[in-house]
Amino acid sequence: MTKPNSYILWEGLSPLDNKPLVLIATGFATTSANNKTGAMIQTWILRQDVHPVEAFKGSEGYSNCGDCIHRIDGSCYVNWVTAPTAVWRAYRRGSYGLIPSWDLFADRMLRIGSAGDPAMVPSYIWHAALEHAAGHTGYTHQWRAGFAQWAKGILQASCDSFADYTEAIAHGWMPYLVKTKNDPKPKGAIHCPSSEEMGRKTDCVTCGLCDGQSAGIVINGHGSTAGRIKPLAEVA
Repeated sequence: MTKPNSYILWEGLSPLDNKPLVLIATGFATTSANNKTGAMIQTWILRQDVHPVEAFKGSEGYSNCGDCIHRIDGSCYVNWVTAPTAVWRAYRRGSYGLIPSWDLFADRMLRIGSAGDPAMVPSYIWHAALEHAAGHTGYTHQWRAGFAQWAKGILQASCDSFADYTEAIAHGWMPYLVKTKNDPKPKGAIHCPSSEEMGRKTDCVTCGLCDGQSAGIVINGHGSTAGRIKPLAEVA
């Protein structure tokens, strides 16, 4: 019998607007094609009832991404047309079952939030997976929100300015800053070693620094929308 590649981990309501969300994990049987992350379990936080591209381009994306500047500016590195759409369509067809055991995460690296903000999902879901996983990476733009404080020490604080970077550290978060190639690197930050500009020295599954507790990380804008990233001096 063929081992399923994907499972539903959770279905529930967004803490921001009470709209229906679903969390789906993929990559249990087939290795992810993402060369930057490597063979991690990928997780997708999506609206149950709205096509991912429609949600991202419109107001419905607030449910799973909040007020992330990259959703608002269209500079998100996620290609919502490809993997998120394929996952969502399969979900709507009823192709996925509920995860039968959290043991399936054993000895695997977990990418918390391949699309969507992981803080929209209750903490107990992530803790159940992390109890078995070998390690993880993850980021949240909701790090100022009360409902996301459980993620401190687990997720990086996604930062959009030097002020964000400093504030996140002051509140006990490890920051993750996306910048243009001409912006300077904050003092003490580690430039993502799996980034294109650093020569892809490793991948995320091997590095694992974006675990919310190891280091402050900086990376140049990447993906097809990198040109839309604003210079940090222009970000209020």
